[in-house]
Amino acid sequence: MGLELGQIITQIIGFLIAIVILKKFAWKPLLSMLEERRNKIKAEFDTIDEERRKTGELQADYQTKLKEIDSLTRAKIQEAAQEGQIMANQIKEIARNEAKEIVTKAREDIGRDVEKAKVQLRDDVVNMTIQLTGKLIGEKLDSVKDKDLVARLVDEMRKGKVEGFK
Repeated sequence: MGLELGQIITQIIGFLIAIVILKKFAWKPLLSMLEERRNKIKAEFDTIDEERRKTGELQADYQTKLKEIDSLTRAKIQEAAQEGQIMANQIKEIARNEAKEIVTKAREDIGRDVEKAKVQLRDDVVNMTIQLTGKLIGEKLDSVKDKDLVARLVDEMRKGKVEGFK
């Protein structure tokens, strides 16, 4: 079986024709498909890079807003604490004023009670003195005159005009 030159030349020509046909009809569409695919992949990478950049910006904005919210929250807490302190001071002041009023009223009440007690004591002393005087003298004097006389005597004793009684 020998190699025939005609057959080899025919095969070479057929092979060259196949290469030309493939180059014209298959190679260009194949290259354009590969180029399209490469462009599509590049576009996707560009989109991914853009999304990463946007995500980074959003994350930075988010962190900034969180810091603002945190500082605002701290400011509100401080403001509330100051308001609470002011209210506590106001309540203390109101309590002090009420306590002063209660003490003042109690002093006034005590003063009135002391005066009532003095009057009652004076009247009791007058009545006892009248009874003792009546027993000592043995007769009953006029009650109105007796009371006036003894009341004057007690007042003079209190003022120190009568010795031995203060």
